Amino acid sequence: MVGIVYATRREAEPFLSRLSPDPLAAQPFSMFQKTGGSHRDFITVISGMGKVAATIAATHLVLVHRVSRLINAGLCGRLTTDNGWSVGDLFRIDTAVESDCDRFGHAEQTVTCDARWFGELKAARLVTQDRPVFDVNRRGQLVGFGELADMEGAAVARVARLYGIPCAMIKGISDAADENGRQDVTSHIDWVSGRIADALARELSINPTDKKP
Repeated sequence: MVGIVYATRREAEPFLSRLSPDPLAAQPFSMFQKTGGSHRDFITVISGMGKVAATIAATHLVLVHRVSRLINAGLCGRLTTDNGWSVGDLFRIDTAVESDCDRFGHAEQTVTCDARWFGELKAARLVTQDRPVFDVNRRGQLVGFGELADMEGAAVARVARLYGIPCAMIKGISDAADENGRQDVTSHIDWVSGRIADALARELSINPTDKKP
């Protein structure tokens, strides 16, 4: 069983519409499940925004529903300005790290994600923090940590590492992490989420030659 963590229902809606999983629970999280058919069995949870919410939801999937892998899907901001990336581009997350943790002068350890999933996508490093990045000065401070920013990914990856299961991530750029970010997210969320949904649905489809666990 694959556990999929989305932060918001609006980000998840295109995926839910495409694969039509059955409602599983409304509490403690809104959850949907699909078993059988032409796709891998999965449970999707709407965690809510932020690292704490994502951590609790991912842990719930592991301990209660016994998922064997975690996937985090959703929007991200672009931190870099010199690589030609643009809104709508999709990425396989290679590593994820929390940028707003300080362990007695040392940054939080980077978590490596499973490279066997979303192999057709470009790889990128993800920076996770509890506040959205909508300021060019803050964006500049985070470039040293990675190329993309979100609010949940590294938390999901840490849960997977703690329980010894693989974690993969797919992220789509919604904004440039600048002062126009809020408006850009609102404008692009449905389109970018639709692109993520298509890629995620393809990845979950059962292929007899697929060797991914």
